[in-house]
Amino acid sequence: MSSIGAPNAAFDVPVTVPARHAASIELAEAQPVIDISTATTQMHPHVYTIALGVWAAFLAVFWVTFWISANALFMVVIDTVYAAMFFGVPYFMLRQTPERMKAQTQFLKFLEKPFATIDGSITGLEALLQVILVPACLSFGGIVMGFIIHAARASY
Repeated sequence: MSSIGAPNAAFDVPVTVPARHAASIELAEAQPVIDISTATTQMHPHVYTIALGVWAAFLAVFWVTFWISANALFMVVIDTVYAAMFFGVPYFMLRQTPERMKAQTQFLKFLEKPFATIDGSITGLEALLQVILVPACLSFGGIVMGFIIHAARASY
């Protein structure tokens, strides 16, 4: 057994961990800590633009895939109207305060700087990836399903 850390005011007993885990804990404690006081708390406007573009690509895949079927196309039209409302209402609400639509820094600097979250600080690039990962994976899955649907139609 190995003892890591010094006793603190809340607990008068040092933390004891098995020796096989001591090295990984010491390594984790040695990681650099990002200063959260310099972290930004507002997402760069280009992040939302990129996310909207990925969602638009997802809808475009559905338009191309279901263009042949009128019944399926009707559902894609409903999805498109819903997406216009889903993204349009926040956009028009944000236009009420134009100063919030302006970027504080350049986009590349935002990607490098720390971004504050409720669980700590991450880089702007990690924040961008968290925003676009789900729609990007859905778009990829939609493309695969589109190929499968068109391949199944071609065989008949």
